[in-house]
Amino acid sequence: MLVNSRLIVLLEFALLVCLAAAYQDVKLVPGRHYQASEVRPVHNLVRKYMRYSTAASSFVDMAAGWTSCGLACNSPDVHDVTLNLTWHVDIPLSDGLIGVHTHDKEIVVAWAGTHRYRALITDMSVMTVPYMGTKGNVHSGFLESVQGAGRTVESHLRRLMTDYPDYMVVFTGHSKGGAEAALSALDLVGRVDGLRERVRVWTFGEPRLGDTHFATIYNKLLGPVTYRVTSAADPVVAMPPRFLFDYCHHNLEIWISNAEGDIYVGEEFRECAEDPRASGSVDFYDRSILWHKNYLGLPPQDHADAEFSW
Repeated sequence: MLVNSRLIVLLEFALLVCLAAAYQDVKLVPGRHYQASEVRPVHNLVRKYMRYSTAASSFVDMAAGWTSCGLACNSPDVHDVTLNLTWHVDIPLSDGLIGVHTHDKEIVVAWAGTHRYRALITDMSVMTVPYMGTKGNVHSGFLESVQGAGRTVESHLRRLMTDYPDYMVVFTGHSKGGAEAALSALDLVGRVDGLRERVRVWTFGEPRLGDTHFATIYNKLLGPVTYRVTSAADPVVAMPPRFLFDYCHHNLEIWISNAEGDIYVGEEFRECAEDPRASGSVDFYDRSILWHKNYLGLPPQDHADAEFSW
């Protein structure tokens, strides 16, 4: 019986890996370094999903559409997306958008990063709370934000998945938005039929989301279809620190190790064990917030200048 259970787990994991390879067109080997010239397709995907993440943090207005968010939305990648929903919730604080990219056959769910002063309260709510009756514990601020918009996002996503049955569903976000994108994806695959086979997650500058037990849960369910992108010496990805409430990152880290765009792919772990050769190799005192605002040149400067509002 134990052998059969292990076989089922391995088969499920292998299936998700195959799905990830088929949908992503990204073939990266964990534990390997890549020169920038070898991974131009990956760079294109990073810029594409970073633009969506930046747009989500720019208070997109449904009526005004992409004209309401400056340079963050001044790209064909963004203009080709038809908005379905934007949400701006004050209590608990949460912002984001859902759109449909018919050319790429994607439903995009983008969560906003720390672009409001009140969002700093969410970021600093680092006490962990139990995650959905499991042994895992998660960042209380991020969980509250996801739950505040969760039902609205779920209802729109269900309808779009029915309307576009062959489209992938991409959850994405930068910084706080990355943590909330990953958490909302994990939450919804347990409630929305068929989502697990269609989902992928791209996050940028994501802080640690939960403890060791939570990372194990995440890695089992979504690790093979998640791309947790980190940039050189970004300090946010090192927070909250490991020693605090046993915080630990989930798979799969894609570390952009320098300004040229070279990449190191972190090792995959079934449980929590962050690869010390990836972003964790940078001493905390050598980190700079400038790297948090530079993921292959994104977000654009006008977004950084107008990042905070009440």
